[in-house]
Amino acid sequence: MLLDPPQWRSAPQGLPHWPYVQAVDDALTARGIPPGSVRANHHGLERGLTTYMRLGWDVSRTSGRGGIRLDWEECKGWYYALTSIDSHDVLLYTVLTALRTPIADPERVADVAEELVCFRRVPDEEYREEWDGAQEMRVAADDFRRSRLGLGPFRAPQESAGGERDAGPGVQLTVDTRIDTYEQAAAALRALYRHGPQK
Repeated sequence: MLLDPPQWRSAPQGLPHWPYVQAVDDALTARGIPPGSVRANHHGLERGLTTYMRLGWDVSRTSGRGGIRLDWEECKGWYYALTSIDSHDVLLYTVLTALRTPIADPERVADVAEELVCFRRVPDEEYREEWDGAQEMRVAADDFRRSRLGLGPFRAPQESAGGERDAGPGVQLTVDTRIDTYEQAAAALRALYRHGPQK
């Protein structure tokens, strides 16, 4: 869904990463560099129902030499694009190495965005701080995927002392044999494999 400010603030909040989208936008707005367009949604089954956001600044919102786009993918982290005056003409698209964690702290995202939008350069510093709400977002994203596959929310019988679940790389589907029926689990797996990589 493509949302242009200020209308995007009234968008439905059914996406598990919506709080992160809002936190990043708040940090950017506080710096005086609100994006001109915001896109937040999830990919289809073929890409694991992972979430993403796209933030765009056209030439009228940058230093005047072209546009900037920041792309965030749930499992991959942050990327950026330098565009020409026509925002569809991408001159460079690469990983944003300054943000070293996939769910980077919104203030650090704003630090990097400010350098890109104002000066068209990536800062030399590396930021490793994760957003305070990252773990809750991971849980919400896991539950979102389970619900899209016809399964109920995952409830771990034993969580770690910090209340965290193991969040390894990639998309994970956990079948809880105490609450998921065999038919539900089999249907979810069939749906994933049907849309997975073909050999």
